[in-house]
Amino acid sequence: MSKAPHTLPHMSPAQAAQVADVSRWTIMRAIKSHELLASRDNRNQWRITPDALEAWRANTVRKPLNLHTAHTQENVAELREKLAAETARADVAEAILAHERKALATIETDRDSWRAMAEKLADRPRRSWWPWEKG
Repeated sequence: MSKAPHTLPHMSPAQAAQVADVSRWTIMRAIKSHELLASRDNRNQWRITPDALEAWRANTVRKPLNLHTAHTQENVAELREKLAAETARADVAEAILAHERKALATIETDRDSWRAMAEKLADRPRRSWWPWEKG
């Protein structure tokens, strides 16, 4: 007659992992960090008591919460207001970005114009101010 894993006097890490609905590695990390009390038997294998496992689960293992909350009319109205506010902020940010891009284009045009003038001046032969010097 076989016993269910949770009624065994001692469990292996694999059995404890099944009962706690976690991985064996999670159980082993808990044992090594001394969060889960376990002892070694005559064969040098880890043994975990159901009480130790329950104590560890109560303090460590989290059950997933209901991730989808029911929406009420107040929640929907609040979410719509937040959405409208964020949409307005995005519109303002896009307008600022468009303005900055236009300013950048103007600055780049001015830069290119100044560069062309500087290159033209650099290509001209240098004229001397003094009549005895030939430039």
